[in-house]
Amino acid sequence: MFSQARSLTRYRFENKSPKNFFAKKQSKYEKHSPLTVHSSQINETDFSRFTSHFSPLKNSAFTMAEVLITLGIIGIIAAMTLPSIINKAEKMILKNQFKKTYSTLSQALLKSEADYGAKPECYYLISSNSSISGLISSQYKDVECNVLKTLLLKNLNVIATCEDNAYPNCIPKYKGFDTMAVENNPDLSEEEALEIVKGQGGFKQNNILYKAPAYVLADGSIILSYASASFPKIFAIDINGKKGPNKWGHDLFSFWLGSNEKSNIILIGTSYLVEKGGVTTKKMIQDVLKK
Repeated sequence: MFSQARSLTRYRFENKSPKNFFAKKQSKYEKHSPLTVHSSQINETDFSRFTSHFSPLKNSAFTMAEVLITLGIIGIIAAMTLPSIINKAEKMILKNQFKKTYSTLSQALLKSEADYGAKPECYYLISSNSSISGLISSQYKDVECNVLKTLLLKNLNVIATCEDNAYPNCIPKYKGFDTMAVENNPDLSEEEALEIVKGQGGFKQNNILYKAPAYVLADGSIILSYASASFPKIFAIDINGKKGPNKWGHDLFSFWLGSNEKSNIILIGTSYLVEKGGVTTKKMIQDVLKK
């Protein structure tokens, strides 16, 4: 009996086990019970004799080099895509501003006709294919144009007027059709380039900056007269005023006033020169009016 008890003590010491020497093996159900699994996970945890807690196995992490490389790739992708996104957003903003300005001008024309009680004889005749066929022939056209000008400027809520020397008081420094023609056609001589805009002298840079009247509206947009006495038959409007880009075909667009014998006076978009990346007024009207 003494020998058997001694053997049991020795077995416990050597195996450091609190288990009963005579305990039976666990059944297959005990081995796979939740408590058994949890116990096995705890036993697999590393224990440090120098700390008072269990330290779970360490997870792998990104190195500083990997983080920097990832950030660099993100930066390159952003640099490639952001300009395109910004450009599209700016074009959409300008398109919406054009639509608003076009609506404002159209409503002002209708109200001016209503205020006058008749259609003022100050417009270009529209042919059957919607093109301009010439200025209406009327002995009263100068008087009628002055009346329409007065009514239109009133209905557009003009807050500042520059009868001449519009730059820099009323307008930014726009390019003229003459300077645009030369810049857009570097392979042509200056004389050849200017032939492209022959008959459009009212929008030469010198005329725009120092001779033609300009009108600033309450919403900040700016109307440019084609020549000293042509408004409102031909004019241009900067849809966002002095705010950039101040370029033809981007935020600066030109119009005629047109009508046939039956219609009211309406805005006709021109197909004049535009600066790089811009669109003609005619094309812009088609874009904003299409369904």
